[in-house]
Amino acid sequence: MNNIGIGIMCFGDISYFNSTKEKVTNLKDIGIDCYILTDEPEQFTTKTIHYSRHLKSYHDKIILVKEILKYHNISILIDADTFISDYSFIEQLVNYPYKNGITYVETLLSHKIKKEFIGDIQMNIGDIDWLNYKTYLQKIYPQYGDLETIYEYFLVFNKEGLKDNFFLLYEKLQSIKESCDVMSGKKIVVGSAEGVSIQVAAKITDTQIQKDVVLFELIKDKIKDVKLIIVGTGNQYNKLKRITDNNQDIVMTGFVSDEELVNYMR
Repeated sequence: MNNIGIGIMCFGDISYFNSTKEKVTNLKDIGIDCYILTDEPEQFTTKTIHYSRHLKSYHDKIILVKEILKYHNISILIDADTFISDYSFIEQLVNYPYKNGITYVETLLSHKIKKEFIGDIQMNIGDIDWLNYKTYLQKIYPQYGDLETIYEYFLVFNKEGLKDNFFLLYEKLQSIKESCDVMSGKKIVVGSAEGVSIQVAAKITDTQIQKDVVLFELIKDKIKDVKLIIVGTGNQYNKLKRITDNNQDIVMTGFVSDEELVNYMR
């Protein structure tokens, strides 16, 4: 039997807090320890880590892993906006034969950006938010483009096989990506592409990392990554685009054809 702790990073819109509270209630009923990294710890009745940074970073979810692995051998990260329709699979996770190191269940081929490998991501040398980060990746792991992307909504960290120096290298990558994002003008939330940093840090430190399709089959019909998709244009388009530019959970498509519109509605 695995000693599991589940971590959720929660800040920002009230919908994230409501979704996280719902998950915490159900997980606690099953007997699973939950840890919440949040700037509003008073909102929760479970174990919390006070997230006091004013400039938020998606990379900081790794704080949860380090805390959970002090008390558990398995740390599972779930995004605040994921929707769990059926919690019965959680009991199966307790006895699941996890692989050593780090496990993910999907690549970004299933995401709106449709990218299977890191090399498919547009890291144009003229884009300030990628410039120094890409340069550093090329320096420390030239073949980084051959690595799979990671869809980060469900991640597993097994204490067995997780090297201590993984966290050091990950945090170096984090500092560079955050600096790039600040230089590009992002003001509230920085540090996207944490999946890239996880892959590269794992490879360089010989931390085992893999995609687990069996685990994906176990959870796929029960847990979903939820996004708001705003389709089309209109008088408010430019205003909404400015407001949502730094929000990875809101997708604005702009103009689409009638055929594309039907696909979105489906």
